[in-house]
Amino acid sequence: MVNEKKLKFILPESISHENVSFLLREIQNHMQKDSNIIDFAQVTRIDTFGVSLLNHIKKSFKSVSFINIRPEVSELLNTFYSPAQRSDSDKQDDSTGNILEYIIEKFSGLKKSTLEYLSLLADEIYYTVQYIFKKRGIPPGEISNQLFLMAYDSFPIVCLVSFLIGVTISITSLDQLKQLGADIYLADLVGFAMIRELVPLMAGIILAGKIGASITAEISSMKVMEEIDALKTMGLVPEKFLMVPRLIAITVAIPLLVGMADLVGIVGGLLVAKIFSDIPGSVFLEQIFKAVHFSDFLIGLIKTMVFGWVVVISAGYKGFSVGRGAAGVGIATTQSVVMSISLIIVLDCIFAIILY
Repeated sequence: MVNEKKLKFILPESISHENVSFLLREIQNHMQKDSNIIDFAQVTRIDTFGVSLLNHIKKSFKSVSFINIRPEVSELLNTFYSPAQRSDSDKQDDSTGNILEYIIEKFSGLKKSTLEYLSLLADEIYYTVQYIFKKRGIPPGEISNQLFLMAYDSFPIVCLVSFLIGVTISITSLDQLKQLGADIYLADLVGFAMIRELVPLMAGIILAGKIGASITAEISSMKVMEEIDALKTMGLVPEKFLMVPRLIAITVAIPLLVGMADLVGIVGGLLVAKIFSDIPGSVFLEQIFKAVHFSDFLIGLIKTMVFGWVVVISAGYKGFSVGRGAAGVGIATTQSVVMSISLIIVLDCIFAIILY
């Protein structure tokens, strides 16, 4: 019913599935562009079809307003209130609340992950020291197997990358040094950059992609296949049984990798100096020994050792925390590599701030 004088549509006593189609046509025919009023004074019964109708009207006609709504009808309307009817201020409040909730959730997750990571690190330090003194809890020969995988199998790629980096920085730097008549200082640049910065950083990244991914895939597969649970049933500690051999192996392998990578990188710089600037190899090496000291080698070695431990701990953390399912293995492996490389770069920045 339409009241022409008051410009409002008066609803009948009942709004249900029986008359919603009729009411929809009537309301649409009599609605104006503005000042639309729907009067609920006679409404005593309304079902969910009626609520849907009113939600549709509210959404279609922005200027419509409801009046004379009885408490029982108002309660039903609020129960099935459509999100589309909310005011802009309500939406803005919800949007702000969702953003804050998202930030808090991410911060809480980061805090929890950090504590779990540090807890695993502390456990592994304890288990490693315990094994060194008691020599129990590790399968015989496992350290040798891991050392073979981490050292021998990694030599080719680490040496190749170090050589190419030595050649690259030498070629790119030599032209600038020639303009200043300082060709001989190429030895200082190559020696210092390779030993203290580039070899540790590149070795850490290579280990993250090669060793870290392998450890995560192995441990996460064992977790999915319930082999980790089997180790616990046998009375073994998986964090010790699986991680300690790898930590000891990476600790022994890194000095060998770093020493060889430093040597190969310097040889790359020496070849560039000899070919492009005719600097004798003996002069190049003599200048390196003047510029680079044993303390620089130790700094590079310590940095690489820290990066190696970060790679193994990150790989173990992601491996042990993988969910049930084959898809989780690939996800955990990818996350392990990303986490390791990110932490290596952050730690390298911290080392630079401390040392320089």
